[in-house]
Amino acid sequence: MKSNPRGIARLWAASLIAACALLIACGSDDDASNLPSETGLADVLTDSATFVDTSRPTRPNGSFAGAPQRTLVTRLWLAETALDRPACDGERCGLVVLAHGFGGSTARFDAIARRLAAAGYIVAAPAFPLTNENAPGGHFTAFGDVVSQPADVSFVIDEVLALDADPSSILHDRIDERHIAVLGHSLGGATAVAATRSDCCRDDRIGAVALLAPASFIVAGTFGGPVATAGPPTLTIVGTEDPLVTPASVASFVTTIEPPKAYVELQGGDHVFIIEATDAHLDPLLERTAAMTVAFLDQSFAGADDVERVAADLRSEGHTVDLD
Repeated sequence: MKSNPRGIARLWAASLIAACALLIACGSDDDASNLPSETGLADVLTDSATFVDTSRPTRPNGSFAGAPQRTLVTRLWLAETALDRPACDGERCGLVVLAHGFGGSTARFDAIARRLAAAGYIVAAPAFPLTNENAPGGHFTAFGDVVSQPADVSFVIDEVLALDADPSSILHDRIDERHIAVLGHSLGGATAVAATRSDCCRDDRIGAVALLAPASFIVAGTFGGPVATAGPPTLTIVGTEDPLVTPASVASFVTTIEPPKAYVELQGGDHVFIIEATDAHLDPLLERTAAMTVAFLDQSFAGADDVERVAADLRSEGHTVDLD
């Protein structure tokens, strides 16, 4: 594993100062009621770490000769201190791993990741070695590398939990390993389905999953064998104007899996901007995606009751929400 030590050190120092200030103002940090209840999007801390899995190779791709290891540059987002929110149990908070789509960019996850972190979650987004937009040899010829991505997700979970155990890390004693979720977009959605419902790749540490415009229809053929009906609580969200992953295909997948589950169609949503954002474009529907995702994870992990309220708000705007 490699990381950015100066960045981690800066974040660790900031977190330590904030924690000390909190102790002075509020007393013992064992009392969750003394934790702040919110943080601003601009106050979310960000950093990156590079995780190297030496047990698995990266296949050749175009002009890229391949490599004996898989390297996952991973962005991190977190509140400066744990929050008094359903995402956190005292000083420890749930982990959400974001899985990007084909030709995706973890930088475009910044808006959604900040909203998850502002709700208390620790967020990690790896760039998959061959399907990210800057992949060596070009991602257009690397679609088949998706078969390695569920194991990438599991490896990132391993490495992030190792940082939790590292006293020099900003993540030290911050992650609740009982509460781990994966949010997958498009091809990353197929990755998330395989990581939770395929015999080849299931990681039982994943306790909830959010699928955004998931390419679920490729899972059985790509990962071998049927998709299990049983799995963790599953949220699916798709836009009505998605030209690549249709609402019909996602709804069909949802009918095959067991509750608890939720299905959301965002009226007017496309394939990309219900979850991704750029400096020039932040779709208001991304806020709806974030609100429903936070509410669903909060319910799945802490029994919070915001899902019905968020669902009612979405329905009042003309969106479709089915809860089961």
